[in-house]
Amino acid sequence: MSLEGPSTADWDKADSCARDSHRRARGHLQLQTEAAGRTPWCGPAVLALATGRSYRGACALLRRVAPSCYPKRAEVVTTYWRDLLTALREDGVPYAPIAVPQPGASLLRLLREEEWRPGWYLLRVTDHFLLLRQHGFGLARVHDNHHTGVVVTGHVHGRRHVTHAVRLLGGPLLVRT
Repeated sequence: MSLEGPSTADWDKADSCARDSHRRARGHLQLQTEAAGRTPWCGPAVLALATGRSYRGACALLRRVAPSCYPKRAEVVTTYWRDLLTALREDGVPYAPIAVPQPGASLLRLLREEEWRPGWYLLRVTDHFLLLRQHGFGLARVHDNHHTGVVVTGHVHGRRHVTHAVRLLGGPLLVRT
């Protein structure tokens, strides 16, 4: 791989990329490093965090579960919700669908008014995917391609509308053992 960024040949190497075998925390800065210094796209980024894969490994997993949707020799830019769920299933990350009770409600409103149990959630909000760590009492933290453990506020995705949600039953693999 060159210092200027990944070449098209580098994206093929992700198919055989082994996951980290040592324990380490993951976050948006590590994903940015894996994306050759660029901000990674949100779909593969949250998949990488949820599965413990590298950013390129997450792109490769998406290509494997839906080869007709993602170019073989390029970074995955647009990700589909159904493909994220299929990739989680393929990688053995258990989840349970959550009905979004108020279609069009903002993330902040759902956190304040709905009784989501403390734990980890994968959400599709307006034009974005993110992992949410719900602590209870309206307090939640965002993990995505721009934030690692940042409290949800009006300026941090809080005004976006929630369209899809699943609860990650075992939590994400932000730390791989």
